[in-house]
Amino acid sequence: MKNPMLSSPFCIAACFLLAAVPVTNAADAPATPAKVDLKFSFGPQPLPGYTQVKPDDNYTPERGYGFDLSSTVTEVNNGGSDPLKAGDVTGADGKPFFFSAKLPPGVYDVKVTLGDAKTESTTTVKAETRRLMLEAVHTAPGEFTTREFYTEIRVPQIAGAPAGRNVVRMKARENQLYQLFLYWDKDKPMTFMELDWDEKLTLEFSDAHPALCTVEITNAEKPIMVYLVGDSTMTDQMMEPWGAWGMQFPRWFKPPVVIANYAESGESAASFTGELREAKLMSVVQPGDYILIQFGINDRAAGLDRFKTAMEQLVSDAKAKGAIPILVTSQNLRSGFWGPDGKGQQTLGEFPRVMWQMAIDDKTGYIDLNSMSIPLFEAIGQADLPKAFVDGTHQNDYGSYEVAKCVVQACIDAKLPFAKYVVDDWKTFDPAHPDPMADFKLPPDPQLDPARPGGPGKPTEPVPVADHPGEMASPP
Repeated sequence: MKNPMLSSPFCIAACFLLAAVPVTNAADAPATPAKVDLKFSFGPQPLPGYTQVKPDDNYTPERGYGFDLSSTVTEVNNGGSDPLKAGDVTGADGKPFFFSAKLPPGVYDVKVTLGDAKTESTTTVKAETRRLMLEAVHTAPGEFTTREFYTEIRVPQIAGAPAGRNVVRMKARENQLYQLFLYWDKDKPMTFMELDWDEKLTLEFSDAHPALCTVEITNAEKPIMVYLVGDSTMTDQMMEPWGAWGMQFPRWFKPPVVIANYAESGESAASFTGELREAKLMSVVQPGDYILIQFGINDRAAGLDRFKTAMEQLVSDAKAKGAIPILVTSQNLRSGFWGPDGKGQQTLGEFPRVMWQMAIDDKTGYIDLNSMSIPLFEAIGQADLPKAFVDGTHQNDYGSYEVAKCVVQACIDAKLPFAKYVVDDWKTFDPAHPDPMADFKLPPDPQLDPARPGGPGKPTEPVPVADHPGEMASPP
């Protein structure tokens, strides 16, 4: 049989079939989440029904909310009788700022009101570990807008699992200090704890002039869950300049879709199970949830047979839970991409073909990102492709943003049901015609890897550390 991967440039979900969704047993049903209804205001005047947050209200677990990661804000006081329009907060000295609220694990509806009575504003919002939620929301002077998104909070503990297998086996960068750094001052790095697995929701506000008026957090109503499972090219990358498509993916979907990124750097299909990340995922997955599974880069060391066995187990376990697995072939590497004829070539050997065959054999959804990345990288060009990457494998913000758009378009073309909730400003994306690099304006984050290529390396002198996630203090 002719391999459609060789005749079609993308083969997007060509074999997609919705699995029958089994009835959930009462024992497997999720616990009813505690009701959450938090409202915060940031202006100089109290707003009825809201908790007023002042510029010096720093986050502590005891307070349960506040500005986080040592960020500082400036309160804007425009006066007037309307407390909503009387003022807002923006980042001190034009810098980004973080706000956190303590929450139990769950899925949440977040609404932010942005704008300023006298000044135009532009605000980009990220959640948790650099997860892009809202991009460049602009308001004219006197204009206010409320934007909404769904997001997920999780912890490493695995409900119902036996002792010894009831906590995700996390990497050092996920649960130890002196692994992650941010820079408010270029000469004074500060360490912080990873944000995707803690007890709070952390929101970052940045861009030309962010203006935050209110934040509301409630339980999400009937969320459509889309889980991401994969490696460092998909994960929420913790520091600049590293990027991955999974962290850009949420920007393109509106409620009730939730993008829950469980991918992690260094993972293979086998290690994702061995580190109990699969067990954590399966403890929360419900019938009808989607799971996009992308492996094949780190699996090369173990070989095709082990890769196939591990992938088949992931697919089988997902289907047993009533979830809908979708196999995603990994994007090509920059290393070895250009062939002797000056054209792009496939860099991952037989791994994409094995995933295609699995999709056929198991009647599983399939997205050929590997093929889509070839015209994308070719269109960026040999001279500029290094500018879309940090190294031979990992992309920066621009590169990962473009790859994320490939995946979004694939979901739309495959008519995946959740793709009907794409954001209103989505435009059809052709990988052969990427966004001009010069026009890319996503603001960088203060989280910065000192060990990045060309960086100074990890600090050897003590730096301020967190007594608990998010709050900077003196070293213990």
